[in-house]
Amino acid sequence: MIFAATFFNYFTPQHRFTTFATVIAFFLGFSLPTSNVLMHFLLVLALFCVLSKPNGYFIKFLYKNPLIWLPALVFLLLLLSILTQYNVYGVKIIYKYKKLLFILPLSLFFLISQSLSKQFVKGFLLANAIILLTSFFIWEFDLPFGKAYLSNPTVFKMHITQNFFMAFAVLIWLQQTFHHKGIKYGAYALLTCLGVYNIFFIVQGRTGYLALVVAFFAWIFLLCPKTYQLKMIIVALVLGAVLVIVPNPANVRMHTGIKEIQTCLAASQINLLEACSTSMGLRTMFALRSWELIKEAPILGHGAGSFEHVSKQGDFIIHNPHNEYLIQTLQSGLLGLTVFLLWMWYFFRSACQQPSEIKNMFIAVLMSYMACHFFNSFLLDSSEGHLFVILTAILSSRSVYFKTQH
Repeated sequence: MIFAATFFNYFTPQHRFTTFATVIAFFLGFSLPTSNVLMHFLLVLALFCVLSKPNGYFIKFLYKNPLIWLPALVFLLLLLSILTQYNVYGVKIIYKYKKLLFILPLSLFFLISQSLSKQFVKGFLLANAIILLTSFFIWEFDLPFGKAYLSNPTVFKMHITQNFFMAFAVLIWLQQTFHHKGIKYGAYALLTCLGVYNIFFIVQGRTGYLALVVAFFAWIFLLCPKTYQLKMIIVALVLGAVLVIVPNPANVRMHTGIKEIQTCLAASQINLLEACSTSMGLRTMFALRSWELIKEAPILGHGAGSFEHVSKQGDFIIHNPHNEYLIQTLQSGLLGLTVFLLWMWYFFRSACQQPSEIKNMFIAVLMSYMACHFFNSFLLDSSEGHLFVILTAILSSRSVYFKTQH
């Protein structure tokens, strides 16, 4: 009788609905490092799940949660800026930041079942494992795959996105290594080592270095007892010194980036575009230009889409200063920057309320994002921005579970 009851439960509408949501969560995690088209399709399906079974009991908790209304306020400030300071690219910027409004429905989606966030992580890890192995095959055997090439074997995304996501996957694989024994221990340890090697020595992208180093040492610092934290800092400094001194591809790319900044800062006004045409040179010039604009309107900013940089050839215009702090201040002023930083603060505070293992991971990821925001406008970017939006939704849903249980 018990077996029969369990068997027939698999065919109940509630079980079918939960299974459908589980599949969506898994492939949503899988789609982030692989396909924007699939990601947007799955977001629509997640919204369909929420609308088909709305839960008013949880909504009253979510509306009061700063993790919901602070990102919405960031978007609202940009939207209101169009009414007072129209910029040609403003509408497109608003469209890119609309992902901030997804946090409420995604929070309701992850409240369907506590297992959905785990399925999301499993999908994310599987996609990164496939990308990692494919990248190694391209690098080792010089196999053709889309736009990938031997010196920079990316798979589905650009090298910045691939390395950034791979850094988070490595951190989770490392964490799982401590929780398993036998074959699984060896598999997770191997994935961790291959991931680190892939980030530093195979795929180009200094953002990946920064993301991995900041996330790893934030995680290990939180994990270690206070008596060992000073020792970990010393070990980190020694390893960093070895990486800087010993010649390797990562060392060369870091020195190249520093040289690009120095060349841009030393250039005359006449040769500025030529001298700052490199990756870090452009970021330096963007920062200088943004600072000049911020000083003109420090409180409310110049509105959405107000940053413009004409390329050296004059054939296209760049509207992204590649710095989240600068773009928030430039477009919405100090008011917008304050709201953005408050969002980050409440993310940190909500993470601190979670169990130790989850808390450490969320804080490590947040620190990584905060560091990488100095060199990229990750909320503006599709894949990286959606990942942080989803993480915010997962954290807000877990906060609701915490409040309803107490």
